[in-house]
Amino acid sequence: MCSTLTALALALVGEIVLLKAIYIKPDVANGGDVAENSFPYMVQIQQFMVVSYVHHCGGTLVTSRCILTAAHCAVDSLKLRAIAGTVWRDSETLGQRRPIVRLLAHERYVQDGTTHPYDIALALVEEPFDVDGRAIAVIALMPDYYDPPGAMDVLGFGKIDHDDTLPDRLRVVECRLHAVEDCQKHPSEGTLCVGNPGATACQGDSGGPVVGRIDGSDWLVGVVSFGMKSCGTGPIICTDVRVYREWIGQRVFDLSVWSEENEADTMIDVYVQPYL
Repeated sequence: MCSTLTALALALVGEIVLLKAIYIKPDVANGGDVAENSFPYMVQIQQFMVVSYVHHCGGTLVTSRCILTAAHCAVDSLKLRAIAGTVWRDSETLGQRRPIVRLLAHERYVQDGTTHPYDIALALVEEPFDVDGRAIAVIALMPDYYDPPGAMDVLGFGKIDHDDTLPDRLRVVECRLHAVEDCQKHPSEGTLCVGNPGATACQGDSGGPVVGRIDGSDWLVGVVSFGMKSCGTGPIICTDVRVYREWIGQRVFDLSVWSEENEADTMIDVYVQPYL
């Protein structure tokens, strides 16, 4: 990741850092490139830098116009866009692109570049994505009556080594669930701890999905938040989506009202969202 982005997006707190990438050692068998259409709800959020758009954060499509991401990614001063429907990071022809017109971070999150609880936000795009269920799809939030599965997939774009190399395509790694105390001495409410030795999220992956599969269906379990500064040395903290289901449902409604009041072309379509 370029030094300019690092200066804007990375806030270090001791050995803890807001996450901006997936780091996978070359010999880790359970991580690697993502095949087309494998995770059609994955969204890349890009920011405009001088002359072009560059990677900013990950996100997850929860309605045709709403993207769930991390609160520390929701910076109003940035010009942002969302890309869905492609696993390629820099393609200007594949997938669909939509300007982000509104950001709603959790009202209790403190946006000061350090790690905090309530690290969750919604982004509204200008027009709905064309959701076809194959290349682009929405994912349901994990209900609170389910426990997170023992193994989950973490997705993201960003650096894949300590030389800040960016991958050409989306990466995935399987991580196991840890006790929250393995990540924090004083655990924050509404967080999960996930990771595998040598294969975990790192600088460049904030806001991306943590996905669990139960009975053959994908569920959004968490949102990547923060972890250790040295990639691959420990598990990461994710925001537990189950705790914020009511908040997400209310903010989706708020965004639909806002879009109507601002004469958006369509109301927000909510696909297969049991939390409403």
